[in-house]
Amino acid sequence: MTNQTITAGTVIYEGMKDEVRSLDIIAKGTVRATGDYCTIDLPAGSVIGIGEFPGEKYIFTYEAAEDVSVYSYPYESEASLVALFKSNPRLLGALVGSSVRFAKNMQSAVLDTMEFARAEYARFLKAFEEYPKVAISAGVVPKNFDSLKTLKAPEMLDKARGWHRDFVEDLHANEVKFRKDFYSIPSIGLGIGLTVNLYALESRDFMTEVMDYMNSFREKTKDFKNHFLLIKEKSEASGMAAENGEAENIDGSVRNCLDAMEKFASIDSQLSEKFSSLLNEFMRNPDRYGSDENSRKLRRELSSRFYEIYTAVFLKAVNMEWTDIPLGIRMFLVFGYVDEGLAGAENTAKLSNIANSMDPGSDPKVLTIFEWLKLIYQGRIVPSKNEFDMDYPAYLKDLKKDGRISAEEEKRLENNLPERLKFEIKNLFTIGNRVTFGRITTFVPVFDKENVIQSLDSSYLNASVINKEIDRIRSIDFTAFCRQGVFSMPEAGVNSFYTSDEVLPYVILMPNVGSRATLWQEIDSKKRSTPARMIISIFHTEPFEDTMIRLTGEFRWEMCKTEQGVHWNDVTDPSLTALYCDYLQFYRKNSSLSAETREKISISLKNNANNFKKVFISDYFTYIKYESQYALRLNKAARSILFSFCPFSDGITKGLTDNPQYTQLVAKYDADVKQRQKQLNNLCVKIEKAGFTVPDKIRQQMRLWS
Repeated sequence: MTNQTITAGTVIYEGMKDEVRSLDIIAKGTVRATGDYCTIDLPAGSVIGIGEFPGEKYIFTYEAAEDVSVYSYPYESEASLVALFKSNPRLLGALVGSSVRFAKNMQSAVLDTMEFARAEYARFLKAFEEYPKVAISAGVVPKNFDSLKTLKAPEMLDKARGWHRDFVEDLHANEVKFRKDFYSIPSIGLGIGLTVNLYALESRDFMTEVMDYMNSFREKTKDFKNHFLLIKEKSEASGMAAENGEAENIDGSVRNCLDAMEKFASIDSQLSEKFSSLLNEFMRNPDRYGSDENSRKLRRELSSRFYEIYTAVFLKAVNMEWTDIPLGIRMFLVFGYVDEGLAGAENTAKLSNIANSMDPGSDPKVLTIFEWLKLIYQGRIVPSKNEFDMDYPAYLKDLKKDGRISAEEEKRLENNLPERLKFEIKNLFTIGNRVTFGRITTFVPVFDKENVIQSLDSSYLNASVINKEIDRIRSIDFTAFCRQGVFSMPEAGVNSFYTSDEVLPYVILMPNVGSRATLWQEIDSKKRSTPARMIISIFHTEPFEDTMIRLTGEFRWEMCKTEQGVHWNDVTDPSLTALYCDYLQFYRKNSSLSAETREKISISLKNNANNFKKVFISDYFTYIKYESQYALRLNKAARSILFSFCPFSDGITKGLTDNPQYTQLVAKYDADVKQRQKQLNNLCVKIEKAGFTVPDKIRQQMRLWS
């Protein structure tokens, strides 16, 4: 034993550096035990090292909070405790009591540290979700931090709340009584048993686990946090500048966009002058969205010239790197921006930041109109159908049939890239731009501040926002974007096996501030394995969650019609569309529906102009938004059809098992899934017996229906 006096402020042992070699009984003063995320004060009578393991590094740093006096005893193993108790029986009660106090303090420290870790994770998660928008508002191209998506919240808290917590708290609460009647019993076995077992009960391992979690978490998120703080400062500075009417980083191509476009694309001077004249007339018109003939004519002429200008600018920009295109030209290509006065200074600043933050090509399925037209022009995607539901080859055949082109011209035009581009601009771009705007009769394709009815920051749609909502819908309706496929492997004796193949849609962002979205086409031409084409305003003013649900409902209806062909409404060949048409056509004769329910169906049909597709989309919206949350609003006929063809994901389905409205539906669904799983298992066995490896497509089917 040694006795020493230590002055205030002295570090007695440094955590994770010094090794545990002694037990130090504090005779006088207070010692502060400090970890990375917590602090424990040890008063006189406590023992330094009682919560540590001999031979290992101290988990805490021990520092004299005031002048202290300590008695030190060698501590190399449990045998050291036995020797200490034998030579100093009077220390038995003090050491046990100290162990209990330290265990209680450690448990509190662990819980505090766990809450700190959870709060740290919550702060990170919030910042990670905000990051894309903050980057956009700062005019910075978002970096790829996808690896951080796998980070999980700390899960050690439940362990720290086990039965031992109550045991230690009870010991601590009755310390005075136990010290007198229990700890004072001169039993070395009792002292060793309590002291040693309290090593586990005092949560040291949990503290180590949570500290390891925090150290790893902070190391993994360090680069993201530093980057996020920098762009957040830039975003705030940019926002203040916009509010004060100051536009940072606004170059000449933004200030004088029309002149910049004319020089950039060598636009015909007459076209440029005509467009400029129409634009000035439009801006001066106090009733530019009026219904009088002059206003309508002005909007038509301005729109016509806009697409001519757009085509010329596009053809110049299509082969350039995005960052090499002048900023104002980029804003024109993706937002329809043409003039700072028309757009407003604040909107101009925000548009420039968004344009600077864009990384074209980073997402293959969410595309600006510029990216989409680029794919068309490069021949990587076939042009979309026109308003008469004709694709490009069918359109050329129609021209030849009418005698407007010859067979030679048809063949030449079929692979003519400029003509394919022209077809896409005339149809999907021109018509889709007007449709998504929402007010067809007053639409003009130029960006106008009068159409901005909410903050551009909140209405802007990018790949991150869109993919998040698509994934949310898929997590509810897991077959939402699936269509029937056929798998064959003749060499393994498999001629045909029907599969559910998921093909995510293209989402094309139209350059306007609008309120609508629509499914342009459910497949590419006649190929059922191709993605759907959905169009939506790049600045969307309606709740996007609701819009995307309705858009998915529209896709489900049209995809079913495509798969069923002429039998899409034939009830003898049961399908989603056939059964829904039958249900809506004969609901009045459906004896299982109450009079009140039939009246509600009648009202729904009237509200949707007796359009069965619109009624279905309305019911699908209710099904996804409310029924999936166990708020039942559909009648049993509609619910039965929807659940049969649009089943909920496994977690939601299990939650509905005991609901009387779903019990039979879930039972039938479970039987169908088991049958499907059996078929897949048999298929795998057949392939493996033939000496082949099960293809990824079949493994994906196993995961889909597991």
